[in-house]
Amino acid sequence: MTVRDKLWLFASRAHDDDIWLGKSRADRFTPWSRITPAEGALMLDVPNVIMVGSDGDPAPYSAEAYGYMESFCRMKNVVWSVSGSAGFRAGNEEKFICSLAEKYPNVTGAFADDFIDETSDPVKRTKQLETVRAIRRQLDEAPRPLSMWLTMYTRNVFTADTETCGLFDCLSLWTWSYKDLDKLEENYRAWEERFPKQKKYLGVYIYDYPSGLPVPNEYMEKQCTFGLTALKEGRADGIIFLTNCVMGVGLPSEYWLRSWIDSVKNTEL
Repeated sequence: MTVRDKLWLFASRAHDDDIWLGKSRADRFTPWSRITPAEGALMLDVPNVIMVGSDGDPAPYSAEAYGYMESFCRMKNVVWSVSGSAGFRAGNEEKFICSLAEKYPNVTGAFADDFIDETSDPVKRTKQLETVRAIRRQLDEAPRPLSMWLTMYTRNVFTADTETCGLFDCLSLWTWSYKDLDKLEENYRAWEERFPKQKKYLGVYIYDYPSGLPVPNEYMEKQCTFGLTALKEGRADGIIFLTNCVMGVGLPSEYWLRSWIDSVKNTEL
């Protein structure tokens, strides 16, 4: 097992983040990204991909969705979203993922992005819990076991409902603003303490959405070095990089990341 085996790309349709890239176009050779999920994984040389829908695209059972799966033919693991950006759900994602698992042996899980609503309302929390259980029941009909993944943010590590989040097999932790990475060790440790049983994946942004700028290289190094140490210590099960649709535009953070991956990917774990 090497570091490369533990690296993932969080992916969505090409051009998905063009509206964000428009904030800082002056210093780049192109204003928009045309990089597809499969191209992003190839550029970073990572063998695992999480395909996340955006505004219902790609729709379950669509030709576009199957086309994406065909492009992942060389991927070791593919996890498909059961909820997309901003928590969008058509409602039949889990059934579709089961059908994908029948046709594609590299489909290994379902990913809930922006799914958990940080509410204290007991009625809403109960509804969320029931939805997660229903998704799990559907996934259990797949031809082989499929893991359930969840997006979490450092800002809600201390408030997330442990019962609902505890139903997921794999949790990913994301720091929305790069300035908060100064507290990454503290937040990660608290996350470990609150959710000791789940597999844990460190989410790494290469673009800072709050500022509309690439994550500074010093902070790229901070989060990637932490992730590598966590892998070696057994505190993390993988590192996820976000995302293909800010790649290929000349971001210094992307160039730094590609170089870093090349330097560590063959390290044995």
